[in-house]
This record gives sequence, structure tokens and C-alpha cells, in this order.
Amino acid sequence: MTTLPLPESFALTLRGYDREQVDERLAELHEDLRLLALDRDAAQSQAEFLATRLAQARTEITALRGQLDRLCRAPADPAAVGAKVSRLLALAQSEADDLVLVAQHRAAAMRAEAEDAVRRTQAQLRAIDEVLADAESVLDEGDTLHMAA
Repeated sequence: MTTLPLPESFALTLRGYDREQVDERLAELHEDLRLLALDRDAAQSQAEFLATRLAQARTEITALRGQLDRLCRAPADPAAVGAKVSRLLALAQSEADDLVLVAQHRAAAMRAEAEDAVRRTQAQLRAIDEVLADAESVLDEGDTLHMAA
């Protein structure tokens, strides 16, 4: 697939350009335009999917922050219970802290990945839109030439 065809010269015939050659070129341009539109639609779909994943990651981060706040606000008092229970509570608190830390790192990585993917997809969409606009311009010029012939 050509991304942006350069202007071509068509063979001159007795009454202007060779209509068959112009029709073939216009058909090629229409096909290129159709394929570009499909690429743009696929990129748009991917951007929407990634935006949804980003929203889910943000929701998960909010939930994890809520859990972290609850854990930090109401820690068990190890001094108030027996030695065994105290050790168990300390171990549980340590494991809970580790789990929260891992969850925070995972959530941050997911968010960064989703934001990066959204940026890349948006850049692809902009590039496709530019190529599509250029192709439509060339196609319009071709249609004008075709009608004039």
C-alpha cells in the first residue's frame, strides 16, 4: 500500500489523457484511501481499548489506596495481646505492607503502560489522519482532472 502517491503524469491521447489510465489510477487511490480508513479505524479502536484499560487501572489504584489508608489508620496494637499473637500480627502486618507495595508498583506500571500505549496510538491516529487528508486531496484532484477530460 502506498502511503501518499506522488503526482503522476498520464499519457496524452488525441483528446487529452488516456481515460483508462486515469480510471485505473483513481481506482488505486480509492483502494489506498479505503485501506487507510481501515487502519485509522483499527487504531481508533485500539486507543479506545487502551483508554478503557487505563480507566480500569486508575480504578484499581484508587481501591488499593483505600485499602492502604484503612490498613494504616487502624493497625492492631501488638502490645495489647500475647507474644504469639503479637508475632503473628507483626508478620501479617509485614506481609500486608509487602502486598500493598507490590500492588502499588503493579498499578503504577499498568498505568504507565496504558498511558504510553494511548500516546503511541494517538500519534498513529494523527499520522493516519494526515495521510488520509493528503490522499483525499490527491483523489479530489484526480476526480477533477477526470471530469475535465
